[in-house]
Amino acid sequence: MIIFENSVPTLTIALCLGGAVLAAAYSAFRYLPSGAFRIVLFGLHVLALLGLGWCLFMPGLKTTITQLLKPRFLVVVDTSRSMNLKTSDSAPSRWETARKALDMGWTKKLSSECNIDVYSFDGTLSEGMSLGAAEDLKPEGASTSLREALTKIEQRLAGLPIEGMVLLSDGTDTLELTNDWASAPRPFPIHTLQPEKPGGWEQEADLRIDGVTAARRVTVGWKTEIKVKVSGQGTKGAPVSIQLFEDDRKVAEKPTQIPDAGGEREVVFDIERPKVGIFNTRIVAVPLTGEKNKDDNEWTGIIEVVDARNRVLYVEGVPRWEYKYLRRVLMENRQISPVIFFTGGDGKPQAATPAESITADMNETQLSSLKVVVLGNLDAAELGQDRAKRLLNFVEKGGSLVVLGGTKSWTQGGLTSTELAKALPVEGGSPTLLESEKPLPVKLTPQAATHPAFAGDAKFWKSIPPVLSVFTGLQAKPAAESLVTVDTPGGTVPLVLTQRFGEGKVAVILTDSLWRWQLGPESGDAKPYKRFWTQLVSWLLPKAENLNADTLELFTDRDDLFLGEKITINARLGDDKAKDKKPSSIDATLVYPDGRSIPYRMDLRQVSTASGDSFGGYSVEFKGDSPGAYRVTATAKLDGKTVTSKPMSFFVKPFSPETSPRPANFEVLQAISSASGGSYFETPESLNSAMMNFNLKAKEESFSEFQTLWRNWPAVVIVMVLFAATWFARRTRQMP
Repeated sequence: MIIFENSVPTLTIALCLGGAVLAAAYSAFRYLPSGAFRIVLFGLHVLALLGLGWCLFMPGLKTTITQLLKPRFLVVVDTSRSMNLKTSDSAPSRWETARKALDMGWTKKLSSECNIDVYSFDGTLSEGMSLGAAEDLKPEGASTSLREALTKIEQRLAGLPIEGMVLLSDGTDTLELTNDWASAPRPFPIHTLQPEKPGGWEQEADLRIDGVTAARRVTVGWKTEIKVKVSGQGTKGAPVSIQLFEDDRKVAEKPTQIPDAGGEREVVFDIERPKVGIFNTRIVAVPLTGEKNKDDNEWTGIIEVVDARNRVLYVEGVPRWEYKYLRRVLMENRQISPVIFFTGGDGKPQAATPAESITADMNETQLSSLKVVVLGNLDAAELGQDRAKRLLNFVEKGGSLVVLGGTKSWTQGGLTSTELAKALPVEGGSPTLLESEKPLPVKLTPQAATHPAFAGDAKFWKSIPPVLSVFTGLQAKPAAESLVTVDTPGGTVPLVLTQRFGEGKVAVILTDSLWRWQLGPESGDAKPYKRFWTQLVSWLLPKAENLNADTLELFTDRDDLFLGEKITINARLGDDKAKDKKPSSIDATLVYPDGRSIPYRMDLRQVSTASGDSFGGYSVEFKGDSPGAYRVTATAKLDGKTVTSKPMSFFVKPFSPETSPRPANFEVLQAISSASGGSYFETPESLNSAMMNFNLKAKEESFSEFQTLWRNWPAVVIVMVLFAATWFARRTRQMP
């Protein structure tokens, strides 16, 4: 197909060419003598003009090509050691079952119809490989990260058309305490295979502590939870006892029931620590009668009890979506101690956290112990003029205040009608709520680029989730900073504003749908809602921007590990602003379970946290080759002084669930296939039969190839030859 790409209108070019041909005809028949020469010369001239016109039209050749795209299919193979387990000597191992499935005809059939990518995983995920390369795989991994492997595959292949996946695993995940994650939706169907026959394991009496979830730093006087995941079998219906020790003193004991055929339970201890200190915490599952393997019946760790620091008071009205998500973020923030109240059904404040001696009254004594106050959906009457005056004085003296968006806070009779209005960064007498069915686009202002609340990756903050509501009719005061705005049908209005008042800071949120930042598809792993609130609170804390340069903090990428696994010990010294003053390394001392002290060197490097943040810190990698509790302290020399960290601990379990005889986790495999729209197969034969009849959806893709005709050298040569021939013919007759 020939197309023309001329930028000048086609009619204009055609008229010009026609005019040139007519002019040539007039000149030829008016001034040239009649005869063959006149006809030849006129013909050459017309051909040259037509060649020039061909070039002026800029012709090209467009060829449309349609081809079939092979769909993509995934095969994911578990290569951890637990795949070597089998129910009896005569039964095939889980690995043999997986290999049998891979050697069946469905792999050849699908290979001819689609592109198959094979991934293997244990504690880490491999790169994609071919089916041929998968022949060399062996189940040697010391741990299993099934959930993480599936997540990484989805992230790597996001946007690609995936027809499905066959997952060959026993469902074990040594890093997860619960199976809830298996029911998460997936972007493509995942088909799973039963790795062994159910009920084939001998019910030998055995208990094990699979994991413990506990805060390693807690506040004195507050109740905190310790969650223990216990599993086992062979209990004969007898109750199982779980004991909690601190410094070898039994402080709690709870019974639970585990079916004789096998199962798992979660035991929760609510512990209140009455004094500050560092406590060795030990959790024991009391061995069953006749239990042989007792190495996995105990967990040990160190818990530090500290005085409350950076108290934050959050007073909400009737609980709502914003309360649900903000409460969660505040509770997870390790740099603060939140005290939270909400309005109960009787209209009175109800404590949502341990409140110590703090109430929702906000008297002067209580306010003096607080760093930040957050007000939820409260109107002027609920807050009261007395509390408003005390809060105003609190801010003037250096406290920080946040006012959330709410239909009571920012409408008639709201907080702008109280004494607190003097400290707010907005003014206006008629605020109204604008709600929209369509998302309202949100963007940061230039002032936000330098504000600590939006620090970090500038590219991330260029695209943040929208909101569905905004309170209009309010204007920013001259001293206020408008950080976030929202586009509405009536124009751009402020959404997040801050202001310094007296010695304190104030922030207001002019929407009651900011919680959507937690759920929007833009959130993903970046978690904009949590990041915004964490960074805003850090800015609101008095002198938060001036971190103590002499503070040395230790943390790890995990709390415990199995024998032979590796752990990364990280350290952070002071503030990133003082990079030129930091030493090139830090000395760490690791105390082994047997009392030995071994020095390690922590080198300066970029450290990434679980939330995705990174900073200049120090790290050293350690392999747990002896079971038990380890304690680490670090020291650094800074400006002639020695800075010492508080001790940090981790626990090396004396066993590996990868080699501990236990049934495969059928529940996880069934949940994964069900939630993703895939199928759960009980035998390799049934898997092979289904995959042989798998309906692959090949897609057609059309694309066009363009070839320029007017700039090709033959066309240019022909036009030049015609013009040259015309000129030569005229010169032979002595014509100008």
